[in-house]
Amino acid sequence: MASIKIAGLNKRFGDTPVLKGLDLSINDGEFISFLGPSGCGKSTLLFCIAGLEQIDEGSIRFDSKEISDLGPRERNIALVFQDYALYPHMTVRDNIAFPLRQQKLDDTTIGKQVAWAADVLGIEPLLDRLPAALSGGQRQRVAVGRAIVRNPSALLMDEPLSNLDASLRVRMRTEIRRLQKQLAITVIFVTHDQEEAMVLSDRIAVMKDGIVQQFAPPMEVYAKPANQFVAGFIGSPQMNFLPAELCGGSTGQILGVRPHDLKPAGWTNGGLSLTGELLLIEPAGPFQFLDVSVAGHVVRATCTDPSGLSPGESITLHASADAVRYFAAEGGTRINQHYMETESRIHAL
Repeated sequence: MASIKIAGLNKRFGDTPVLKGLDLSINDGEFISFLGPSGCGKSTLLFCIAGLEQIDEGSIRFDSKEISDLGPRERNIALVFQDYALYPHMTVRDNIAFPLRQQKLDDTTIGKQVAWAADVLGIEPLLDRLPAALSGGQRQRVAVGRAIVRNPSALLMDEPLSNLDASLRVRMRTEIRRLQKQLAITVIFVTHDQEEAMVLSDRIAVMKDGIVQQFAPPMEVYAKPANQFVAGFIGSPQMNFLPAELCGGSTGQILGVRPHDLKPAGWTNGGLSLTGELLLIEPAGPFQFLDVSVAGHVVRATCTDPSGLSPGESITLHASADAVRYFAAEGGTRINQHYMETESRIHAL
């Protein structure tokens, strides 16, 4: 297993900077997710760690050993791709054994390692099948088996669940997390799906435009976002944002409150109160989403019982003071203060 330290990493494609002065320290045995929108540089960073992309400046160290100039085979990493990349003419057994045969290990060692990987992943009955005879989830297990069979220092995964249907994705992410805990292996997992990152990770590196915006445990990223981008990217539905001066705050600040913290209620001193026109009620299982027009802005709230509520009517929403966040309008940095307004509420215009 390995700890990974990235310092001052820069990567350009031609004249276009893709990764900009990145610094990250990943502990041995951690499960880390690189999370962000398409084009933010998360897969490029993964490929730089794997050795598939050369960096322009900076360093990458595995357990204090500089590996920036080493080829992929010399880094003792395993990489699982989005498209599985299984050899269609090989059985599951031979697919898993392939990297060991490349190392020219003896048949007895190869057989033991393949049996171990198949047992860990629960795919023993599939060993003599071809990939065409497997489901998507089974192919993903085979791809993971081929990755772990040679005991790599780190397992790198590039959006490995994106080709699976929703229910299978949930099952597979549970399997991946169980496997990581069982093997105590360092995992770097690239995803654009915030729910995957929140569920799987010890820490999340949220990226935008080649820069890590925040690197912290999932609930810290959710509850204490470093800036407005992180606050808006993490959480579903997205956090509501309003100009702070509309709510009694300072000019040049943005007020943010999550829909799950904003609920129909009467005025309560010490918290945020918004009054507006109810536009839409959206069923979502155990709760309902409420879209409300407030001072020309549409905000989203939640409630468990929408009886008595009708679109077109006036509605007052409330959030506790500690659920409100402030961000600088310029740059979006989070400001460490709580909502203190106690005497005024904002009404629809």
